[in-house]
Amino acid sequence: MNCIFGIDIGGTEIKIGKFYQDKLVLKTSIRTDVSNNGVNIFPDIFTKIEELLDGDQLLGIGVGVPGPVVKGVVRGAQNLGWGNVEAEKLLQEHYPGIIVRVINDANAAAIGEMAIGSARRFRNFVFVTLGTGIGGGVVINGELYEGFTGSAGEIGHLPVATGKKRLCNCGLYDCHERYASATGLVYSAEEMRKGKKTILNDIELNAKNIFDAAKAGDEVALAAVDFMVEKMAIALSTVAATINPEAFVIGGGVSKAGDFLLTKIRRKFQELCFMELRGTEFVLASLGNDAGIYGAAYEIRKRMEA
Repeated sequence: MNCIFGIDIGGTEIKIGKFYQDKLVLKTSIRTDVSNNGVNIFPDIFTKIEELLDGDQLLGIGVGVPGPVVKGVVRGAQNLGWGNVEAEKLLQEHYPGIIVRVINDANAAAIGEMAIGSARRFRNFVFVTLGTGIGGGVVINGELYEGFTGSAGEIGHLPVATGKKRLCNCGLYDCHERYASATGLVYSAEEMRKGKKTILNDIELNAKNIFDAAKAGDEVALAAVDFMVEKMAIALSTVAATINPEAFVIGGGVSKAGDFLLTKIRRKFQELCFMELRGTEFVLASLGNDAGIYGAAYEIRKRMEA
């Protein structure tokens, strides 16, 4: 049978999905080898694809990568050890004649949610992924908007504070993700628990445990979560005032906090945003960690149908 592959390259693992048309028929993952500046990443992917083809005819490969992409060239992916990598060229050279597409991983997830997830009813939305960092994907009139240098949707690097309090991995200070990601939440909780009577002094500090403590009514955990939400609302109200989306779709590991988090974000956003934006919807993503492979595969199907 004819098949396509959707691939989501992360800093620790590479998720691989095999599709017949729009049906996911096989899903697996391999470790991301970031040694030697990630030179083994594509060879490892090729080896796995050839193992999974099982006699099928390969028509296309879509790939999501953690970095900006312009015309098939990855413009740096620090978590992979990559500088500029001509990713689409590498794919075409190994598999001549197939259709290829390489896009930012958060953009791929946004496309996946639009294709079969929570964003199906929206034509204009912003996908927000909350994990170790914060990423975003912008969809306008049903089309992914990548920007001039492939950096549209890098909402994790919007400034949300002043005073150079927290240095970001990007080299700037006080970026959104330094406050509202899982990493930022843990940092805030560490600061706030000092000298306080709190559950947080007796547990491992991670995003899940902090949210669990907040849901249980721990005042310090609640303060840390509310501080995170305030910074997120500042960033998202800025985004909304710029492009006026129908909705924000919230995904990533931190989104597992569910309606507890979503309700807080919605309320704080409505406090801070321009009044005509108060009707902006907030919904939880539904595809979880599979959004990227669905989105990458969808981009191939779209090119095949063009």
